[in-house]
Amino acid sequence: MDTHDLKSVPTCLNGLFKPGFASDHKVVIDATELRPTQGVYLVDEAPLINIFDGRHLQKSEDDGQPDFCSRFFKRHGFVLLQHESKVLNWDSGAFGATDALGNQSIAANSDINEVERHYMPEIDDIIRRTLLPGERIEIDQPNMLLRRGEGTANPYFAFVVHNDYGRTADDFEENAKAYIGEDYALDWRNRFDSDDVRGYMSINFWRTVNMSQPLQHAPLAVLDASSLHRDDLISSGLMGFTMSGEVTNQLSLRYNKDQRWYYYPRMTTNEVLVFNLFEYHKDDDRSVVHNTFHSAFEEPDPQGDVEPRQSCEHRVGVYLLGD
Repeated sequence: MDTHDLKSVPTCLNGLFKPGFASDHKVVIDATELRPTQGVYLVDEAPLINIFDGRHLQKSEDDGQPDFCSRFFKRHGFVLLQHESKVLNWDSGAFGATDALGNQSIAANSDINEVERHYMPEIDDIIRRTLLPGERIEIDQPNMLLRRGEGTANPYFAFVVHNDYGRTADDFEENAKAYIGEDYALDWRNRFDSDDVRGYMSINFWRTVNMSQPLQHAPLAVLDASSLHRDDLISSGLMGFTMSGEVTNQLSLRYNKDQRWYYYPRMTTNEVLVFNLFEYHKDDDRSVVHNTFHSAFEEPDPQGDVEPRQSCEHRVGVYLLGD
């Protein structure tokens, strides 16, 4: 399908590296300094990018078959699902639900973690029935999610193109150590190295919460994985970003005019955007890139009163098992 036939919004995305940039080592980005990174477009020179309507793309490819969402997800790296959760209090099991940085306790006015009680089994069902039907898998799901928005410990949004992980199992293990701790990283590696495990995925379930209007403030743009070439990848890491002090492993992106970006206009609280953050197979020849790049952006033409974004993301690990 010709993407030029789809409605799009023009914008500039921050953090893209210039096409000619190359580095023989990991580019370390200092998250504590507001200064440009070598090789990245300055704000006033960044290329204009058309972000296409993911709703149109998904509708145009929907053949009505039961496994459509699974195939769409595998091809593009993302899919929008209709999902009305039983969760009423999204802050009851949320890291960053209050304005106290690092507060992981169950929120005030609730003695029940609704994320654990309702959302976890709902997500488990989505993975098994919709995203990876028929696959032998083991799901590693945290009982908390990350909240963002005004009044939370994370009032900011990432207006920069990025992917939160590297490409290899070693990269993922180092990130697990940097973000969570050495014990978790060791447990993860031991399970990943088991003979019955053939690969691993980290899937992000991203949605708006506590909003009465469809989202028009800082929507999320996602890069179509089928338009991404491995030569566009830049190995990078954030310094000064983790509580452990460790430099992260992540991926940045070299701009390529053939890259195709999408977003889902006017997302509601009964929808969830699912995208593939990381996928690695033990027999991976590194020819296919599974990681989905993403960035918040300013919608150019919002209509009426714009409600500030309130959102959450729930990152779920999936071990892919052998036959």
